[in-house]
Amino acid sequence: MRKRLVLVSALALSSLCPGQTVTFVARLHRHKSAQNRVLVGRLGELTFADHVLAFKGDGHEKLEIPYTSVSKVVFDTTTHMRGVTPGSVAAEFVPAVGFIAGPVARAHHVQNYWLYVEYKDGNNDRDTLLEVGRDSFPKIIEKTSSVFAAKVVVANYPEKGAEIELSKLPDLNSKDAMRVDKVNHPRPQLKPGQALLVVVCPPLRTREAGRGNQFKLHANDRVIAVNKPGTYSFAYLDPGKYRLVSQSENAYGFEMDLEAGKAYYFLQNTFQGVFKASTSLSRNSPELVNYLADGSYYSDWKPK
Repeated sequence: MRKRLVLVSALALSSLCPGQTVTFVARLHRHKSAQNRVLVGRLGELTFADHVLAFKGDGHEKLEIPYTSVSKVVFDTTTHMRGVTPGSVAAEFVPAVGFIAGPVARAHHVQNYWLYVEYKDGNNDRDTLLEVGRDSFPKIIEKTSSVFAAKVVVANYPEKGAEIELSKLPDLNSKDAMRVDKVNHPRPQLKPGQALLVVVCPPLRTREAGRGNQFKLHANDRVIAVNKPGTYSFAYLDPGKYRLVSQSENAYGFEMDLEAGKAYYFLQNTFQGVFKASTSLSRNSPELVNYLADGSYYSDWKPK
């Protein structure tokens, strides 16, 4: 793996022309199996060549998308607890959702760099999600922009969160019953006159999906969603200004205005805490959050 990771640094020295063949280390995220929706990652090489976007991973993992089939490309970033020792070679490639490599470095946060692609496969609409390294991220944005032009979107939302005192949450001591539903997978739909909020809590490891402590989402004075790592939930709110807060051992959030008839997408990011995992809240692209929600279990929760 060490030799393959060195490839990123070498590519950073080259100029990325539209017709040039370039290769990057990447990790493809897909369902574990037809029966198990949780996401697993497969390390491999992402190549732009001969008007084809291709991924070749370990074993038989393979993906080829003609440039003409691509309808949308979205770049986004997230954050989580580091799973490798700072300074190691593997630290240059951020551990994927569901993967931890090497000894845990306590309380050290890192970024994930995401490449989402929508494309046509015959008459079918398809999508795929890849994770790339920190150093290669701007080069891949440059390359895709030269190839796909206006089809490329770089997610950038203005909401910036901060730590919030737990005592300032009116519904801090709420008691909520939560069941991880591994069978049903409801898809949220917009409702007239209300704002839709979709929130996913990605697991740090695939085997942790549906396990661990609760992560609550507060909207002003009440809890509106409850997740565990590897689950998703959604809620409807009247339009207006809200303080949205993700709460676990700590509380973290921001204020924003919600409009009727619009959907908003969030991640409850997880970090190492003292007694249980801590959290932050981020607003992210619909494409990333929906893809992660599709690879998560539904949180069937209600107040006790």
